[in-house]
Amino acid sequence: MAKVNDGDKMELHVWKGDWGLPSIDPNSLSVLAYCKFSGVPVDVKVTGNPYRSPTGELPSLRHNDVSETDVNTIFTYLRKQNWGSDFELSAKQSADVLAFSAMLEEKLLPALLHLWWIDGKTYVDFTRPWYNKIMPFPLNFFLPGRKQKAASLRVFLTKGGENINNSDVEAKIYKEAKECLNLLSYKLADKEYMFGQQPSSLDALVFGYLAPILKAPLPSNQLQNHLRQCDNLCNLVNKILLRFFPLSKAEIEEKQKKEEEARKAGVTPEDTEFPHKRRNMVLAAIFAGTAMVGYAFMSGLIQLRMADFQQQEEFPGQQKNTNNSADSSNSPKPPDFSASGFDPMFEERSNEGE
Repeated sequence: MAKVNDGDKMELHVWKGDWGLPSIDPNSLSVLAYCKFSGVPVDVKVTGNPYRSPTGELPSLRHNDVSETDVNTIFTYLRKQNWGSDFELSAKQSADVLAFSAMLEEKLLPALLHLWWIDGKTYVDFTRPWYNKIMPFPLNFFLPGRKQKAASLRVFLTKGGENINNSDVEAKIYKEAKECLNLLSYKLADKEYMFGQQPSSLDALVFGYLAPILKAPLPSNQLQNHLRQCDNLCNLVNKILLRFFPLSKAEIEEKQKKEEEARKAGVTPEDTEFPHKRRNMVLAAIFAGTAMVGYAFMSGLIQLRMADFQQQEEFPGQQKNTNNSADSSNSPKPPDFSASGFDPMFEERSNEGE
């Protein structure tokens, strides 16, 4: 393996992590794992702002004047620098890496994109709030929506069709994703890693895809339920996390503190969700009431009632009509302003025009 001087050190920008993961982004996780497997001495920069990287995309590897962003190009660049975990693979194993890598991108990636960005409940309740929290202003206002559009375009262009509706696309991509998980589980079998005792680039890719599925507390995650039935794949993810990404002492203490506070408070997901539901209901009621009042003003219903009230206030001593007519004996007759030429309704309409 190559030796890197202090002034020649590589710099890797990745998305922030959560839920015990060094990053929540599959591509960032794959590159981080590959660097760990290969012993690459990189300076990792964790961020929620992709524009902090030289390329404006994450993950981003920078070395001297070179910047790489795509996972495959990063792997290729590191191999050219004599850093890699595939040097001892046979020709057949190298071919398997290419085949399974293509399968992951074709079969599992669309389901992962749908799970995080296209599923309506997950996007509104989980994905967007999480990215809003880690992104700086004003990126958190428009970047999650941009990522959602890109994910939708990727999924429906590759998996959709002229005579296929959205529900059919969803069923198709999750069916293919579960088949992909089954094939990965069959390939791993009872081995420690995909090709034996040492991790490879395929293990890095598999870890990047599976870790968020297994660890993220998504409100709707049918892939997680299927993945948990593949014990060897779950063990692979947990093994890589424990061996290559152990929590620091401070992180362990913080995690234990949060768990203890939640236990003492008796907090459950339902308890934390209820105040937000009540708040949303109150805001919705206020908005509906305001809209109704606004409509009444715009339609003139409230204006007419106010005009009647103004007439009564301006002429409190108006006498009742004493004609012998039975129809009008009990009804007040409005004052006659024809002699004075003053019409309060005309005056009110004129004021509105002004």
